[in-house]
Amino acid sequence: MLKTASDEARIIFPGQLIGSVTVCALLGIDRSTLVRRVQRGDIVPLAQLDGATGAYVFDRFDFPEAQR
Repeated sequence: MLKTASDEARIIFPGQLIGSVTVCALLGIDRSTLVRRVQRGDIVPLAQLDGATGAYVFDRFDFPEAQR
């Protein structure tokens, strides 16, 4: 998923939500790499949970690798 933040409304079902661990496994990267790519804007999370180190939440359908 490269910069898929869209202004279009979409319906997200709970089964579509994945966390950082799953995204890292799909992309074959470390969590630190994922965080850097999110901070650069290369990967756009669906949301970030509250807190100083809030976890990122992603939509499974933003990652073609997850469709297998």
